[in-house]
Amino acid sequence: DGRESVAALRTQVTTYQTKLEEAEQRASHDALTGLDNRQGVETRLQHHVDTRKPFCVVMLDLNGFKQVNDTHGHEAGDDLLKQFSTELRSASRATDVVGRWGGDEFIVILDGNIAEAQSHVARMQKWVFGSYTPHIGTEGRKIEMTAALGLVEWQAGETIKDVLARADAQMYKQKVE
Repeated sequence: DGRESVAALRTQVTTYQTKLEEAEQRASHDALTGLDNRQGVETRLQHHVDTRKPFCVVMLDLNGFKQVNDTHGHEAGDDLLKQFSTELRSASRATDVVGRWGGDEFIVILDGNIAEAQSHVARMQKWVFGSYTPHIGTEGRKIEMTAALGLVEWQAGETIKDVLARADAQMYKQKVE
């Protein structure tokens, strides 16, 4: 009787543990793209700051995305976001943090200094920017997609808020140009 009770309790604990892990996954990941969401990225950013190792932040804002939604509808826009997310993740290293910051903005955290990050960003632009074919009704239509991007290196002593503000400012500076 005691062994059966222990076995039943172990089963319950395992079930609750699985549910907790699933809830944590949902809380830190974007439901549409599967990438880390803002909360997940901020948690991982804090870890980078705490370890004090060099890292860079890339913020990306898709160019012309509002026009895609306005012209082709939100379903096409969602499909485009999913495709872009998949390409961005595949063009990134396994150690990179790739997230959806919100709307049509994305963020990538790269280990290393600015020179290494610039090389990676150039490769990212080559592979991720380009033609996408979101499904519009029953057909697809090619849409060219690029993004304004801001790349900054974390400076010792900076908070998450500081480094994000600099990356955001760089991104919007490019958006204007």
